[in-house]
Amino acid sequence: MAGHRTAARRGGRGFSVCALVLLLAGLPMTAAASEVNHVRRQSVSTDSIGARRAAMRTRVYFGMWSTHILDINRGLGANSLIAVAWRGWFGGTFINSYGDRSVAIGVQRSLTPARPGAVTTSLGYRAGVVTGYDERLFGIGQISPVLPFAQLTGSVDWRNLGCELAYSGIVASVMLNVRL
Repeated sequence: MAGHRTAARRGGRGFSVCALVLLLAGLPMTAAASEVNHVRRQSVSTDSIGARRAAMRTRVYFGMWSTHILDINRGLGANSLIAVAWRGWFGGTFINSYGDRSVAIGVQRSLTPARPGAVTTSLGYRAGVVTGYDERLFGIGQISPVLPFAQLTGSVDWRNLGCELAYSGIVASVMLNVRL
């Protein structure tokens, strides 16, 4: 048990360093994107601006169920997800399929244009770093407690409620969220 706590502390420090690097690396991009968006907003119709604002609204994720693609017989497991997506960034915590607490942070982007309406759909991606895994997930887990990850995402939103499907190559997840 003590070894597990030591590994968790090491993971926390490594995660903090990676989070700081990711945050600092994204600041220049955020400033540049803000300037580009300002120019775009001046030439975009009111409906499109409203749709873009709706897509950029803060999302709070409150549930996740996952299955391993290579071991479908395990079924769909609840992961106790609590997460937030805000202005293209995300961060959250969940119980992974090994029963350990994981923390993930990174960028989250939509690749499809936002459309106004009560029911909307979007495709996008999420990429960042995650803690709480070891070599059982990737061989690199023996070296570092902080692992990179990427997911393809698709979501369907009805008004402020959303259901998102995420696929990362070996795991498919369904997440519920609410837009604030």
